[in-house]
Amino acid sequence: MGIDNLVCSLLDEPSVQDDDSVVFTEKALGLIHEIAERCKDIPVVKENQRQMEEYAAKLSAEEIYMDMLIKIAAAPTAIHMRMSARLLIPIISQKLTEGAGSKKRRWQSGTGRVHGEAE
Repeated sequence: MGIDNLVCSLLDEPSVQDDDSVVFTEKALGLIHEIAERCKDIPVVKENQRQMEEYAAKLSAEEIYMDMLIKIAAAPTAIHMRMSARLLIPIISQKLTEGAGSKKRRWQSGTGRVHGEAE
């Protein structure tokens, strides 16, 4: 299965809860790590890894996931949608591996920001 199909499977998982929190299923966690492994050798991902790590430094895996969903939904082209997933899923995987996930933070609906993020 290709990366795009894996991303579609990930997006089909019920990760966003009714209260806007993100809770990854076991299947979603497996898909995140598999996609990240496949993305690690993509040149644009390697070239932008440091920038992605800086962007994600103070965010949890769940916050990055929610931001990725918004970037995918607002993407002006299909290539932007695909690259958002390829750039951010490896960072989500890294955060989960480091234990920087599972902070119960909620997305502020309608604001485009995570609770506690500077305005």
